[in-house]
Parts: sequence; C-alpha cells; structure tokens
Amino acid sequence: MKKSFWNYLYSFLLSIILVLLIGIFSYLNKYNAHNTKNHFFNNENTLTLSGISGQEQPGGEKRIIFLYDLIRQKNEQSQKLFHELVKERKIEEKKAKVAIIIDDMGYQREIFEQITNFNFPVTISVLPFLPHSRLVAELGRKKGLNVLLHLPMEPLDANVNPGKGAIFTTMNEQEIRMKIIANLEDLPDIDGVNNHMGSKATENKYVMDIVLKELKKRNLFFVDSMTSPNSIGYKLSKEMGIRTAKRNIFLDNEQNISYIYNQVMALKEFALQNGQAIAIGHPYCTTISVLSEIKSLLESAGIEIVKLEELLE
Repeated sequence: MKKSFWNYLYSFLLSIILVLLIGIFSYLNKYNAHNTKNHFFNNENTLTLSGISGQEQPGGEKRIIFLYDLIRQKNEQSQKLFHELVKERKIEEKKAKVAIIIDDMGYQREIFEQITNFNFPVTISVLPFLPHSRLVAELGRKKGLNVLLHLPMEPLDANVNPGKGAIFTTMNEQEIRMKIIANLEDLPDIDGVNNHMGSKATENKYVMDIVLKELKKRNLFFVDSMTSPNSIGYKLSKEMGIRTAKRNIFLDNEQNISYIYNQVMALKEFALQNGQAIAIGHPYCTTISVLSEIKSLLESAGIEIVKLEELLE
C-alpha cells in the first residue's frame, strides 16, 4: 500500500513538472516570435553575439533567442546573398561588347604611344607607305593589339586623293592584285584589312571580288568601314567565307569634344540594343581625350571593350 502511494505521488509530481515546462516553453516561444525581428542583427545584418543569450530589452526585460531563430535568420541571409549573386550573374551574361578601331595610323609615333596608354584594348589601322607605318604596326603587334592595313581605295569625290597604294575602279585585275601585294609587303605582319575612304571602290563588285580573294588567300579578315551605305564589302566577305565585320559608329566626323562624347553615347546605346558594336575613330587630340575616359562609362552600363577579333563574324 505504502509503495503504491509513493508511485502515485511520483507520477503526479512528474505530470505537474511536465505541464509547467510545456507552459513555460509555449510562453517563451510566443514572446520570442513577437520580438525577434532584426534584434539580434547589427546594422550590417551580421549576428550580434550579445543577442544570443539574455539581451536587455526596453523595460528591463531579457529575451531568449532560440537556436532555430539563428538558423532561420542565417538562411534568410544566405537566400538574399544567393539572389544577389544570381542577379549579378545575369547582368554578366547579358554584357554587350564594343571594339574600337583607330584609323590613319603611321604619321606619328607619339600618337601611338598615347593610344597604347588606354586601359582597354584598341585596334590600330595603319596606312601604308608613311614615315612610321611599319614601326607602328610592329609595336602594335608587340603590345598584343589587333593591327590592320588601312587600305586606300577610291572615293566618290574624284578631287580627293586617297593616298599612296590606292586601288581605283579603273584598274584591271592585275593592277589591283599588284597594289594589294605592294601594300602587304610594306605592312607584312597584320591581322586584317579595312578600307581607307573607298566609298566608290567598295560599291564595285568587280573590284571588291578581286580584293577579297587576295585577302582570303592570306587568311586575313576584312572590316568594312562603311564609308558608303551601298558598300558591298561586308556582305561579299560573308558570301566568300571570309571573317568579317562592319563599322557601326564613326566617333569623330567632327573634331570637338561634345560631338565625340555624343557619339560615344550613341555607341553605348547601339551596343546595348544589338549586343555588340564597332566604332572607328582617328588619332585626333580630341578623340584621344574622350576615349581616355570612356571605360568606366561603358562598364557601368554593362559594356565590355574588347579586341576587334572577338566581334568578327
């Protein structure tokens, strides 16, 4: 009888203790859920160690932070960081690209030195038979730049002289071939060719067919400067299986800072709309001044300045 009594009393006391523990846990859980929002994170959303146990609250009360609260908040931080990384990755994947060609190189070495100080890659297009043509082309290759022959070609305006080594529509096939060979001998170590002037010659299928066949023999690419809206150079290059591209923006038809800056903005918009763009500028002081500051402008819009060869088709 006495043993049964003590067993009953023991069970009764355990039941009371269990009920009390459940009540305390329920109360603390409700209190914690009401007050935990951001209380144990500092202003930089990092855990505050003093908040893990017994942080003082208004009114002199202390709250208790449960382990699952810490885990939940950590998960929220991780999810936020993950979504930010995904967002940045999407921007990275959608990044547009531009390439910049500087035409008419070969007159001065000093201009070349300024251009190679840019903090982004440029392509130099060198006119043949100038005082510094071969030197500039060689230095460009050593610095890892894409180097082009800036091939002089006949313009629509008969009063304009395209320069030594020019190809004219009045030439026969042998004369055109000999001109190309002479130009390439003056600048032997090049990656490709773009036209200097040539608004008349690049409209002429007979001439362009001969020119492009010579380039294809030597595995050189062709960039159509698009000095005429009727140029067939780009289209014919694609038909012949020659790596090619075409100019989208001229940067400095007017040699003033405001105009060139506006053309840079046009380049940015074109690249964002089309995924890529090619610009042509010249070794003018105003052009160099503007170009020296464009990297951050374009990069802030998600545009990368790349070597020309990356944009060839």
